[in-house]
Amino acid sequence: MTYSAARALEAWRSALSHGDTTELDAMLAANLVFENSSGNRETKPEVLEWAGAGGFSISLLSVYHEDERTICGTHTHEMEGEPNRIMMFFARFENGRCTFWKVHGGPQA
Repeated sequence: MTYSAARALEAWRSALSHGDTTELDAMLAANLVFENSSGNRETKPEVLEWAGAGGFSISLLSVYHEDERTICGTHTHEMEGEPNRIMMFFARFENGRCTFWKVHGGPQA
């Protein structure tokens, strides 16, 4: 199964906004490496735990590149009490599952 950038971000949005990690779990490979803006790396179980807990949301997707193996773009990061930020994301897919996801925080939206 190939994930478009829009579909991948919808999986994240569903987990972050509603606590439903079903689609995110299906998209992420068992050997996922998630790297945040600070360079910290997390595993799939760690990601599913904080994503399902919510506390922030994402929106305003812009796609810069997508093909069978990679997606890249930006989205907003919205958390109560903090300014909205623009985040850049890059993801790599193998055999239809996401093996690497990198986010990098940017300027205020």
